[in-house]
Order: sequence, then C-alpha cells, then structure tokens
Amino acid sequence: MISAQEALTIILDRVKPLDPISLSLDRSRGCSLAEDIRSGMDIPPFDNAAMDGYAFRAEDISSVPGILTIIGEASAGTTSAKTPGKAEACLITTGALIPAGCTAVVQHEWTEKIDETHVKVLHPVPVGSNIRRAGGDIKKGALALERGSTMRPQEIGVLASLGKNFVTVYRRPGVAVVATGNELTQLNKHLAPGKIYNSNAHLLCALLEEAGAEQKNLGVARDTPEEIRSTIIEGLSEDMLITSGGVSAGKYDLVIDAMKAAGVEIVFWKVNIKPGMPIVFGMKGATPVFGLPGNPVSTMVTFLKFVKPAIQKLMGSANAGSSMTFRAVLTHEIKKTDGRRHYVRGILEQKDGKLVVSSTGSQVSNVQSSLVKANCLIILPAEQELVRAGGEVEIELL
Repeated sequence: MISAQEALTIILDRVKPLDPISLSLDRSRGCSLAEDIRSGMDIPPFDNAAMDGYAFRAEDISSVPGILTIIGEASAGTTSAKTPGKAEACLITTGALIPAGCTAVVQHEWTEKIDETHVKVLHPVPVGSNIRRAGGDIKKGALALERGSTMRPQEIGVLASLGKNFVTVYRRPGVAVVATGNELTQLNKHLAPGKIYNSNAHLLCALLEEAGAEQKNLGVARDTPEEIRSTIIEGLSEDMLITSGGVSAGKYDLVIDAMKAAGVEIVFWKVNIKPGMPIVFGMKGATPVFGLPGNPVSTMVTFLKFVKPAIQKLMGSANAGSSMTFRAVLTHEIKKTDGRRHYVRGILEQKDGKLVVSSTGSQVSNVQSSLVKANCLIILPAEQELVRAGGEVEIELL
C-alpha cells in the first residue's frame, strides 16, 4: 500500500495533457493556456489620466496656490486636445490621452475653480502625478501570461486588453462515469426494498463539471463481470474513465478484474488513507482510469485528492495537484491508531481573530450529510495518532 503523496506523484507522472485547440476568448474560461502569450502592444497603449482633473506642465507652478488658465478639454477616446502652454491646462477625464507637453494631472479635489477659464491649484503637484504611463501595466514584447495558466476571468480580461479574440488552450477532457452495484436504482425509478438511489454518479458529474471536464454518465453496471467489462469498454472511448464501487475485496468487487479484461493496466491499488483506501488507478494507453470506492464520502475525497489533479494535468494546468492549506486550532481531541493519513470532514470558523476547526461528527464514510456540513478537510498525517484540543492541524478548504 502506497502513501497519498506517492499515489499523486505516480498519477501526475503517467497522465499527459490533451491536444491543444483554438477557442474564442469568451469560451476559454476554466481552460489552461497551451502557449506563452507575449504582448504585441504596450498596456496601456498611451500615457493617460488616472484621475479626473486638469492636465498641465507641473514645472510651471513652483509654489501654491497657483493659477492655471483652462484652454480646452481632453476626454477619453479623443485625440483633439490642445497643447497647453505656460500655466495653461486642459480639463481631462480619467483614461484620456495626456495632451502633448503636459507632465502632471491635478485632481479636482486639489483645485478651486475661480471662473469658467481659471482654476487655482491648492497643493503641490510633482511631475508625473496621476499619469498612467504607456506600458506601465504590460510592455510590448513582455510575457503577459505563461503556458499552463488557468483562464480565470482576470486572465480573460488581460487577453482582451491585448486584443486577443482567440487563444490556444488544452481542450477539456471528456470523462465517463460508471456506478457499479446491484443495489443501485436510477433517480426516476421506484426504490424497492434493499435498494438505494445512485447518488455517486450525480456527485461525480457535479465534481467533474466544477473541475472543468465534460461528463458522460453511463448509468449503472450490475455486478456481473460481463456487464461491468462492457461498460468499462464503452467508457474507455472518453479521455478518462471513473468507476464507483466494486474495488474492495468482497465477493462482488469485480471492477479490477473487469478493468484488466478490458485491457487496462492496473498501476496501483490501495492508498494509505482514510476514507478511500481501496482506490484503483490504471491506464489504457493514454487514458487514465480510476476505480473509486462506493461509499460516497470516500468517492468525494478520492476524487478531490487524486482524480481532480489528473483532470488538471489533462487540461495542461501548470499547478496540477497543488492545493492551498492552512493551519487552524482544533477545538476537540482526535485520536487514530490505524497508521493512515486521515481526511476528516471539518467545520472551519474564525473566533477571536483565530482560525478554529472541529469535525462534523461521525466520520463514517457513508454519511453524506457530513459533507454538506463540512467546509474543509482536516488532514492528519499517517504517523500522527493524537491531536489534543488546542493543538494545530492542517486544513484544506472544500
């Protein structure tokens, strides 16, 4: 049985990014750039006003108060402003091109209007005040965004400022989801005695959508070698396959053998974690295959820790597998003796200026309601057996 870090390293080493495609900028959100983007222009492209006020030659007023004569106006989007001479100014709006020869902008709040053509400057205004220089944000030829950057709204905004209408990104993976088990019933069917609804497939499809992948729900495969194998073969036509259930060591845990029969190379089985220990990872050519445990909490935890990083890698993310963790004070004692790395569902709060965390209660892996209550996972290393109340723990936001 391998550690969580070993499992993640293996997965990220085996999974390769998908082919790049060209997308319109407005359809690229959530994708990763497949190329470096260098700016073909200065941003901003010209010196412009950072404030509404008056553009003038700062060196003309050596002491305050000083008087400026207003000779014209410079508004955003125009280039027809007059060129002020000594002690002259143009009324200017934010974003407008700085008139030729002007070296500063004094904001309205630092002035007092005398009449329609004269204004008094009340405070010293150094050269360069309230001027946004051409290239002050991004210079022409500079690296604007690196390959592997995730296209968030802010990245889209930067590329739009460069005039980019299309970008080259790694395509979104198509992921097939298969739930296994004779006990599973689809949502639109009557729930007979001994049956449960197929919640895991819907949980996984929602997680996949959140991760940026396309989902293909193949429904339920009954606990026969033939049906599981044929459904796995169907799912292998996608960029990734995820199964749920049937990966432990019971009589009806048939998934691993069905994967092998479908030509999947089993890379590892079982990771030293709780919940989710019996996770399976395999490859069919370049297609990653995950067999997740059937208990819903185990399904979600193993997805977040192992499947999501693989999706990020398929999508070319430069940060695949990385996660932001925090330290928080535990409000109650937690004990464990199994030598596994635990992911405890937790409730993170801020009290008296400190981050404090408590478990959601029962950590049994079929208690889905505990996931609804949780806003984080409390991470307990494999070797740690006891954390007392008041001790610090590592947490990761959900």
